[in-house]
Amino acid sequence: MPVKDLLEEHGRYAAKLDGTCSLEDAIKLMTDRDISALIVMEENRPVGIFTERDVLLSHVRFDQKPFSEIKLKNAMTRRMIVARPGDEIDNTICLMIQSGIRHIPVVEKGEIISILNICDLAHHQVGDLATELHYLEEYLSELHEAGRD
Repeated sequence: MPVKDLLEEHGRYAAKLDGTCSLEDAIKLMTDRDISALIVMEENRPVGIFTERDVLLSHVRFDQKPFSEIKLKNAMTRRMIVARPGDEIDNTICLMIQSGIRHIPVVEKGEIISILNICDLAHHQVGDLATELHYLEEYLSELHEAGRD
């Protein structure tokens, strides 16, 4: 199943914030919108991603400096690994695991349209596996019944 089908179920949204904003601004936005990652922008183009993990790293990296004094562009993760709507969910999960990331922006026509987290993908896969298991149990039950006849 392609990523685009998951986006249709969960909606398309990617929070974005300018890199000159403070970490405090980013954390407030993430908290207000109940999200765990956002895209960092500079001159209307994405330059990085900021996640919950970056909050923890910033606490250590900036020696407990107040988050209101730290610019987002100095705390973000610059390397962004992305998915495309046509990518298969299985491949996207493998990419995330191999890369050690929990959030992946989805890019369409050069624009970030959404951010998926590993839980979104895992929940989807568990649902697919549960459905598949149900059909297999049904099939085995029918085979068992046919063997009695």
